[in-house]
Amino acid sequence: MSVQNGFLALLTLGPAYGSQLQGEFLARAVHRRQLNAGQVYSTLDRMIDQGLVEPAGATDDGLPLYALTAQGEEQARAWLTTGPKDSRPDWDEMQDQVLVAVSLADADPDGVLRDYRAAFVEKIRELAHDADSSAELAANRAAELGAKAAIEWIDEVIATLAAHPEIFLQERSSDRPRRGRKPAAS
Repeated sequence: MSVQNGFLALLTLGPAYGSQLQGEFLARAVHRRQLNAGQVYSTLDRMIDQGLVEPAGATDDGLPLYALTAQGEEQARAWLTTGPKDSRPDWDEMQDQVLVAVSLADADPDGVLRDYRAAFVEKIRELAHDADSSAELAANRAAELGAKAAIEWIDEVIATLAAHPEIFLQERSSDRPRRGRKPAAS
């Protein structure tokens, strides 16, 4: 889900084509090594079906552009301002969301960071009361250490943003990816 939401967030910068979104997402969510082109276009097709994006013309060389619908804009803004709503936050989802949110000037990374921090604190609380066997105890300890590492990382991002709010911001890249999905022949 974070790839879809990341694409929606990046489309708040304006219309883009698939490989452009792929490059922008990977440039911001730097912990990811790759993003399969098939995943990019299947995600965009799914977003069209869900009414979140719509075709927005084409580039001069015929690459189809995508733009947010009102519903897509609403979902993007929600993702850029709030973190998870439960106490089972996912490390990779958190990194995607935080790193994309801090890179966009009109996002609210403070809300995202605050919500993730609270979710990981709650996860630690729940883990403390949730082991019946030694195997569960070991698994809970691993999850607890992961949650503590997430909180430490979040605190570092918060401190860095406080000291240098501009450090993570990125403009849309002017580099043009070599490829993109050409329109189907009529």
